[in-house]
Amino acid sequence: MLVVFGVSFLYEINNATKKILNMSSQETVNLYNQENMTDAATKVFLVNCAVNVPLALAAIIGNSLVLHVARKSPTLRSPSLVLLCGLAMSDLAVGTVVQPLFIANELIRLYSRSQRFQQLFQGVYNTFGFSLCGISLCTVTAIGVDRLIAVERSLHYPSIVTIPRVRRVLVAIWIISLILTSSRFWQEKILLISLGTVICACLCISTICHVKIYRTVRYHQSAIQLQFLAVETNTGHANKVTSLKKSAFNASIVFLVLIICYSPYLVVFYVVTLVNPIGRSLTSTIVFINSSVNPFLYCWRICEIREAVKQTCREVVCCLTN
Repeated sequence: MLVVFGVSFLYEINNATKKILNMSSQETVNLYNQENMTDAATKVFLVNCAVNVPLALAAIIGNSLVLHVARKSPTLRSPSLVLLCGLAMSDLAVGTVVQPLFIANELIRLYSRSQRFQQLFQGVYNTFGFSLCGISLCTVTAIGVDRLIAVERSLHYPSIVTIPRVRRVLVAIWIISLILTSSRFWQEKILLISLGTVICACLCISTICHVKIYRTVRYHQSAIQLQFLAVETNTGHANKVTSLKKSAFNASIVFLVLIICYSPYLVVFYVVTLVNPIGRSLTSTIVFINSSVNPFLYCWRICEIREAVKQTCREVVCCLTN
């Protein structure tokens, strides 16, 4: 029964998408403004809203688990894990706030006849959406900088990167992102310039950090191989390099997944603009997928979080069965 439903579901969305892609640019621009929305467009928007429901639930449950085990376990209170918790917090906000607003915004634009109400709700959704997704991007950038300091300044890392400093950085990211996205109520051009600047800066900084991390780790590995005969004196250093390499690789995976999820929307937003509102709607969902996937990445790559989540799930199951 589920297979039949899934096949019919994919068939309908495929047919609807084909009809929309065959529209002219002018027809697509006026798609939201038509009183009689085409069946194909309506199906795409409704299916997209339906897909966001399980994605939002996954983001809420997964990130709540990560935050719970981080608060509960004393071993999960290093600066790098505090940064991951900051990312989990923004992803949780995406699932609890942004995605419900996105669904409501799409339904309002489909069925509401009040243009003023549509614009007002669109402004609220854009403010929360841009701010929280911007917070995620900035936090991932901070994670890259943190790993670069850990690799290049490993001896001084504990004194440079502390939990209070990390918390202040996270608070600053939230405040700055909220101020920048609220600029849409002042002038639209300010918002676009601010977003473009922040996105370019974050992507450049993250890319530079991960390239430098890769080169530094490769250098340390080569040094270990050259001094391989001195096994006893270099065992500790080798283990430390292996640990740093693993943590840097974990940060790179988080960054790569974010790029994959955000790139389609950035192309549509800055290149295609409003020529294809269907594209903006669908690529927004791809952005939200990032918030649902991140908790699984943490559990996959970080043993401490994985074991703590397993233990929490066992406790929940025991409470439900007893």
